[in-house]
Amino acid sequence: MKRKPLVVLFIVVMRSIVVGLAYFIVRGLPGLTSSFVAVFVGFLAFDMIVAMPKFSLRLRHWRDLVLLLLPRISGTALSLAGGLSLGVLFGSLTKIGLPVLVGAVFTLGLSYSIAASIRGSISSYVGMISGVDMFDRILRLEYFSDEWLQDLAGPAGTLVYGTFLALLIGWLVGIVIGSFTRLFLPRGYRSLKSSAYEQPLWMRSFRDVMHMDADTVLLQVELSEDSPLAYHSLAEVGLGRDLGVQVLSIVRSPQEITSPRGADVLLPLDQLVVVVPSKNVQTLISLMKGRVIDGEV
Repeated sequence: MKRKPLVVLFIVVMRSIVVGLAYFIVRGLPGLTSSFVAVFVGFLAFDMIVAMPKFSLRLRHWRDLVLLLLPRISGTALSLAGGLSLGVLFGSLTKIGLPVLVGAVFTLGLSYSIAASIRGSISSYVGMISGVDMFDRILRLEYFSDEWLQDLAGPAGTLVYGTFLALLIGWLVGIVIGSFTRLFLPRGYRSLKSSAYEQPLWMRSFRDVMHMDADTVLLQVELSEDSPLAYHSLAEVGLGRDLGVQVLSIVRSPQEITSPRGADVLLPLDQLVVVVPSKNVQTLISLMKGRVIDGEV
């Protein structure tokens, strides 16, 4: 039991080295995003390697590491590209008459939305900061000449170069120091607050755990004596077939039937816990209460 605190202390020290070294290497690169990107991706790469259950210098483990990091590297790069592109777009529109507030709001909002929708993107903040930095750089230009593309090329090219170089440096620092650290650990360690891996079930929302779409609803509804579903089995009523309803459980005193089967019979006063498409909620409630809506079933 005395060994664990020393191991954790070792991880903390090495993680600090990743952050400090990543910042030191990129401190001379242009752009607000350079230091942030390098530090952020550096400790995330470090966290992922340290958390791996098995690790060695064998080719098989290096292949697993590449497969683990590649979607996150590409996702973060796409988030950066999206933010930079939006910064160029709305910064340019602001220079020719769009209100600054409107341009800034759309740059931030759309950068966040794009980054959040990209599979493998580690942080929406990467896209947001790159977008705002590009927007501010273009806004500080005194004017657009007839060669407006050349006017944009300077600040845009400088920021793109610095940001993506910092991204690569941060990953490299995190991978090198993370690999060195992992060789001295008996097994993987992970922090629940790190964005490098999914949170445990008890820290995630029900919708995320169930992989529910935005147009589905979790509902608990009571079966009425007058319902046409009463005294019929789940297979007979065909809720899943006709309405896309997934019955999670049937609450029936004094017990609860979890993950009911098709042969389970529905009885009056049963409480059904279901996942149902939002467009079919009213139809399901009407069936459960015994008020069938003409033309819907």
